[in-house]
Amino acid sequence: MKKVLKIIGIILLGVLIAIGIVLYHFRGQIKFYINAAQEYSALKNNLESVEVTKDLNMSKDMDYKDIEYKKVNGKAVTLDIYEAKKKLKGGSPVILYVHGGSWIYGSSQIPELMEPLLNVFRNEGYTIISVNYRLTTNEIDFYKQVSDVKDAIRWVYKNKDKYDFNTNEIGLVGASAGAHLSLLAAYSGNNQFKDDKALDNYSSKVKWVVDLFGPTNLNSLNMSIATGKLETAVKNRENSLREKQSIENYMKEYSPINYVKPDLPPTLIIHGTNDKMVPYKDSLELYEKSKKDGNNVELLTLDNGGHDFSNINKKQIFDLGIKFINFIIFNTNLN
Repeated sequence: MKKVLKIIGIILLGVLIAIGIVLYHFRGQIKFYINAAQEYSALKNNLESVEVTKDLNMSKDMDYKDIEYKKVNGKAVTLDIYEAKKKLKGGSPVILYVHGGSWIYGSSQIPELMEPLLNVFRNEGYTIISVNYRLTTNEIDFYKQVSDVKDAIRWVYKNKDKYDFNTNEIGLVGASAGAHLSLLAAYSGNNQFKDDKALDNYSSKVKWVVDLFGPTNLNSLNMSIATGKLETAVKNRENSLREKQSIENYMKEYSPINYVKPDLPPTLIIHGTNDKMVPYKDSLELYEKSKKDGNNVELLTLDNGGHDFSNINKKQIFDLGIKFINFIIFNTNLN
């Protein structure tokens, strides 16, 4: 009997040691999660007043506005920086936000729904960078726009010491067209989509990506309800394609679904089932194909949710926030 009790004691001691090792290894994430959960939960009662599609003027709290990360034909392409409110050992993880707008319009202005989420991370030591990219014209196409996003990432690597960035912990959050560009930037190779020679030698690698209702198969888009300007731009692009490449093949070339392969950065996909512009089935296809290749990918389905988070309720907003926070925390090494 004593021998059995001794064996049980040894087993329990081993279990306690193992738990202690796990807790120590993930101490940064655990502390962050407790703080972030308390902070975001405190916002739950105020979420009904949030207008999910409204842009928020965060300029009062912005540390650096319109920072030039590259110049094209004498014109600056810029980003905004919201500095971390807490110092972390090893530097500040970086979240790059890429705006939507059907590739035709939009700016680095951050939507109101995103503000409390991003501020949770700022308060815990992350830097938020909101990226502008060149908008679609007859001369500006998907290649240049993805190159802009990747050059913004390369700029972060280049300016690591100046702003105390932790370049081992860079993530992308994109909405709609911005999610499309973010997925292409995250899934494409380091030497793909290059534009600015001054940034050529810097990495464009990211740790993770969050896709908010992003187009993954461009041939499935309902161009007619996106915006007349986009439909016109695509038709103009079709007329100017070199070597008479079909518009279908052109759209296929810039569809993230065709960049899925093993060892992609962890991806969180968030999409509503009632999206009339970007079909929900495309996100489901991206999820299933990526899962089949062994990638770390998650899908949050918003029942009856439309494009740009329209028609979602207070509980869905809260669940979305918790999923968003959990995903980033558990894909960041804060120790």
